[in-house]
Amino acid sequence: MVVTNGTNGCSSREYSMTFEISPPTAVRPGVPFTLPVIVAIRSGNPGNGTDQLAANVFLKSESGASVSALGGPLTSSVRSRNGNTTSGYARFSPLTISQPGRYRLRVILGAASQCGVMTKEYINSGVITVDAGAPASQRPTAAQVSKLRSLITENIDITGAEIAAWQQA
Repeated sequence: MVVTNGTNGCSSREYSMTFEISPPTAVRPGVPFTLPVIVAIRSGNPGNGTDQLAANVFLKSESGASVSALGGPLTSSVRSRNGNTTSGYARFSPLTISQPGRYRLRVILGAASQCGVMTKEYINSGVITVDAGAPASQRPTAAQVSKLRSLITENIDITGAEIAAWQQA
């Protein structure tokens, strides 16, 4: 957990991050992930709400080296049913990985305030194997469907029709 310095009127805030919908464990090169990757961001100290939060996703090799094979929208504001907030969700979709190999996604949380822009926290996914023999799509599990349905009201552009389409993938 990262905590910012609370001097000079700047907020001191802790954040936690978890994957609500994790990336798939196996995909084909260049084929979009079926489900969005969704990360929950929680503030341990909501303060006065002056921070604006955004999350960025990066691709790392299994050993942690940066790789430039990730495509799709790589930045997401942190949103919830209350709009852009200091606790909510970042959604990344559609994401693709163009090169075969074994990778992890790293999602980094950044905050903008009167003190500037700072990296606050990050989270790494499990390993994603990118191989031509991987399934063309990933059907959501019952737990993922339940989680996706609970997120419809959270202002992150998920609809019942999308969930039904993902179940048919």
